[in-house]
Amino acid sequence: MQVKLREKVLRCAISMARHGLSRNTSGNVSARDVESGLLAITPTNVPYEELQAMDIALLDQNGNMIDGRREPSSEMPMHVAVYRARPDVDAIVHTHSVHATTFAVLGRSLPPVTVPLALIGGVEVVPFELPGSTELALACVETLGEDGQAVLLRNHGLLCVAKTIEEALSRAIYIEEGAQVALLAHLAGGMNPIPEHAVAQIRERYLKK
Repeated sequence: MQVKLREKVLRCAISMARHGLSRNTSGNVSARDVESGLLAITPTNVPYEELQAMDIALLDQNGNMIDGRREPSSEMPMHVAVYRARPDVDAIVHTHSVHATTFAVLGRSLPPVTVPLALIGGVEVVPFELPGSTELALACVETLGEDGQAVLLRNHGLLCVAKTIEEALSRAIYIEEGAQVALLAHLAGGMNPIPEHAVAQIRERYLKK
């Protein structure tokens, strides 16, 4: 199980980089094994194209190192805090994608300008705290709330949560796409979000499937 968990995180991290959601060593990915409670997380300061499965750190539920040849991501406290607060979450993808991060720098939540964003729900902004800090971890948990699927980290990036690592990555991809569309629409004259009643209809139609 540990090998499979590490390989899942590795594949997701490489895919995240290939989609241009994070460059060089920015961002991080983690997943939780439901049975053991162990966490697998990308290491700190290693370019994604150089990563191997054994570079993925294994941690216990408190963030203590269990196995691995590299130190876990400096954002480990944020991941651990989210897992503690959200038993429904077993995967986290944190990106520094350009357009989503632009909204984070502006301190503006991302409205549902596309159908995928309507399905994901509101993407609110976490107040700025130092990267890797306990304060950031707590602020992230508070802004996510009980059922949030993603948040923008002020002047920092995007964090997506999900039951599976594939779903977390998918959300990161669609949020970056939506952020790009929103910014281009704003430059062209207006973002024109999907009306609230239509958002509710979209969610009712597609989330029941």
